[in-house]
Amino acid sequence: MVGNTNYNSMKGLQLFIADLRGSLHAEDREKRIQSEMVNIRKQFGAGNSTDSVNGYPGTASTLNGYQRKKYVAKLAYIFIATNTTRISDVMFGLDQCCELMASNVYSEKYIAYMTLELLYSNPSVCQQVGDRVIAQLKKDLASMTENHVALALNFLGVTGKCDPNLTHELIHEVFQVLRSPTSAQILQKKSSLAFLALLRNDSTILTQDARRKQLWIQRIMGLLDDSTNYRLMVSVLPLVEYIAREVDGAACVKLVPQLSEILHNCIVHERGSGRAGGLPDSTYKNIPSPWIVTKIVSILNILIGSPSSSNGEITFTNIDQGTLRKLRMCVTRAIDIGTQPTADMLTRTIQNTILFSLINFASKLDPSADAIRNSVNALTSLLSSNEINTRYLALDCLIKLCSVSGKGAQDEVRSGHMDQLFHILLVERDTSVVRKIVDLLYTLTDAGNVESNVNTLLKYMTDSKQNDYQLRSDIAVKVAILTEKFATDTTWYVIVSLRLLSLSNASFNNNEIWQRLCQIIVNNESLQKLSCDHLLQYLPQPNISEAIVKAGAFVLGEYAEVASSKISYGEIFNMFADKYFSVSNLCRAMILTTLMKLYRRDPSLVSAVIKFFQLELNSLDLELQTRSYEYLKIIQLEKISGVKLVDILFEPMVPFSRKKNPLLSRLEGASLSAFDLTDSLPSVKGISNAPTPPPTRKVKPTAHNSANNSQPLSPGWRDGFKRMLIHRQGVFYSSTFLKIFFRTAAIPHQSELLEVTLTYVNTSELPITSLLTEIVPYKTEEDPPYIIKVISVPSAGIAKGERTAHIFEILTRQGSPLGQSPILNINFKCGGSVDGLKVKIPAGITNTITSGRLENRTGVTLAQFIQRWKALGQALGKEGENHAIVLAKQSSLEQVQSCVERMGFDIVEQKMVENTIFAAGIVRTKNDGNSGCLMKLRCKSGELEVTCKTTQGHFVSELIVGCVLESVS
Repeated sequence: MVGNTNYNSMKGLQLFIADLRGSLHAEDREKRIQSEMVNIRKQFGAGNSTDSVNGYPGTASTLNGYQRKKYVAKLAYIFIATNTTRISDVMFGLDQCCELMASNVYSEKYIAYMTLELLYSNPSVCQQVGDRVIAQLKKDLASMTENHVALALNFLGVTGKCDPNLTHELIHEVFQVLRSPTSAQILQKKSSLAFLALLRNDSTILTQDARRKQLWIQRIMGLLDDSTNYRLMVSVLPLVEYIAREVDGAACVKLVPQLSEILHNCIVHERGSGRAGGLPDSTYKNIPSPWIVTKIVSILNILIGSPSSSNGEITFTNIDQGTLRKLRMCVTRAIDIGTQPTADMLTRTIQNTILFSLINFASKLDPSADAIRNSVNALTSLLSSNEINTRYLALDCLIKLCSVSGKGAQDEVRSGHMDQLFHILLVERDTSVVRKIVDLLYTLTDAGNVESNVNTLLKYMTDSKQNDYQLRSDIAVKVAILTEKFATDTTWYVIVSLRLLSLSNASFNNNEIWQRLCQIIVNNESLQKLSCDHLLQYLPQPNISEAIVKAGAFVLGEYAEVASSKISYGEIFNMFADKYFSVSNLCRAMILTTLMKLYRRDPSLVSAVIKFFQLELNSLDLELQTRSYEYLKIIQLEKISGVKLVDILFEPMVPFSRKKNPLLSRLEGASLSAFDLTDSLPSVKGISNAPTPPPTRKVKPTAHNSANNSQPLSPGWRDGFKRMLIHRQGVFYSSTFLKIFFRTAAIPHQSELLEVTLTYVNTSELPITSLLTEIVPYKTEEDPPYIIKVISVPSAGIAKGERTAHIFEILTRQGSPLGQSPILNINFKCGGSVDGLKVKIPAGITNTITSGRLENRTGVTLAQFIQRWKALGQALGKEGENHAIVLAKQSSLEQVQSCVERMGFDIVEQKMVENTIFAAGIVRTKNDGNSGCLMKLRCKSGELEVTCKTTQGHFVSELIVGCVLESVS
């Protein structure tokens, strides 16, 4: 930016700043500020209501631009130096800021914009001068002086989020700067960022008008076509990312090939060269610039869904093979870059940035086994880094890779890196890294390694000096889930679960763990004795965890009889009595119930039980007091009435009724369980059963593609549409800039698959850039009639007189009307102007028509035609027939016959019936199989009468007639 600022000439400002910096005491600084404020108010004439000139009071009109600039700069410095606490004291200078904004002197305008940028976040500032600021911004944005436009764009980029009126009033002006081919590149960069700031403030301004949204997005995407200088792209990519994520991701899908090409040019170096793909200023120390790479990968992550995506997103199966190959090469090259040794910390940071961003993205590309192996090896090599952030990010990438890529990546880590992960877990001191290791081990655990992984986690909880109780609690929940999910041995399951409870303490949120263990024990009879035996070993120990006491109170209360051969009921009573006063009130309440259950089994304990309950009759805890009183009443009523109330009220726990739990089907004795369980352990805060995959573009699934139904088509599209129905090659569309040729070919032995090649020829005098194509099917979900697969996309640029090819396949799954054919959207830039075409590609049932000559070299004879016609009439009647009469554009019978024959029908040779054509063919679809087709066409007096019969009934007959009439009418 050019301008004669010469701030050194403002001596008064320099002295004022020096005085404040030289003040040793706050009181001295405050006095200096107050003195200067008084002076500035006097100079601005604040409070003087007389002698106003030009709308400003007092002596303000006598100030020249230099003086006004100097005093406004002092107010700005006071605002900054007092930590923005003097906003109300500097408000009186807003009018002078607006005066400076209107100045044509760059330094004055600069000071005004800078000061308002500081103050504009305050709502009172927007309210007081908002209208005047907007009016001046409009003037500056329309100015022919680049510096004035740049200052206005800077202001909007900083303050765009502060005032919604800025978006509503100025977004059109900003877009005009952005789209103008005469705008300097620096202004386009600033306008793209300013436009993003305004759009973030209110994105509905772009979505309210569908036509505007389509045109504006098309213009913005056209800014990515500069293949020689990526400086503008650095500013435009954040805007494209926001549009893809928040506004209209579907409109940006067509960018995938172009973004992939840019990414490929950035990352894939020529061996031995210091430049990436011939792109200037795109490397740092022979490494691709991360600011372009990471932003493009971020956009591709939004536009491309995971392989398992089922909500209509584009996945690797929808990407053409050329683009997919480039993306995979980028991942491979990123691994090479990320594993290069370097001692420079900045270089290492750049390497890791590229590596992590692309490996996270690689899982969406269906990578090969070798690619997965290289990715895992590269990431695990970074786990030995001394940098905490590097270790953390490497583990995070491993988790995402294992979660999304599935068994291939998980097996690769399990086979050679588990010992390394165990070692890091036991020696790592950073809590965030430990959490990531635990999450990774959780992801990698299966039936084959569950014991080693769980034992390692338990060893960490036992030996680690980590004081993060939440971390230990989270590990405990994960261990409980893993043991239940993969355990195959009953003894190991019980031992691990009880050991886990013994490691917990009152600070842990472990109620879910012991409760879940009790559910499993209740539903599996073979675990009941085993659990009781192990609990009897834990309970006599001093200072045991309360979780063990709770589990023991429940399990021994229910199944004490299975342990009675080793220990008496009285000894169990004494065991819980010893623990009673060292646990919480909730655990005490459980022990009271356990004592009643022991009394039910051994009535000789009645006196000890009564004395125990009497101790709590005056308890301060209402629950303990109430429970003790009720239990005493039960014993009293039982003795008076003789009715065994305890047997009735304390019957054994029935099995929990849930759906099937996989644990019970694996453990011994599962067949003895009357019911199964399904509920998994409730996850605590911060715990998830599987790491969350990378975010993808949000698409609302719809039965029909609204874009296909609503958008208007380019003039003259129907001529090429008809030609493609009839001919195998020809001119599809022609305009001032482009001529499009087509060629179609059925795949041998798979007639339902049609390969279409479109050739784009530049017929203008200037090169075409930013050529983007998108094929929009009518329907992508709920049994679509056809599936389109792009084989290769055209080049983003076409020189004068040059051409490029676009190849895709149309797989006809079932018949559909011609109105549901896909739309081809073409956007391009030529000579600074952005243009677009929308044409339909016929996806009719006649694309699959094959002649009977393929199976019968002599074709269909007249006798065979008549015989089959009668057979169809007898079998289906009118239900298998469709009849229509239209005015025929083709005037002669020969022309109609030529059209029908080119469509693939076999013409029956006959001279018996005048002005009539007999035609036969076979319709082949993926879902419905083959269907025979017979057709009569009668041409007379300018009318064409068509009657069609098929073996699949009226619907297919109607579709065939529709295609024929479209081609000849």
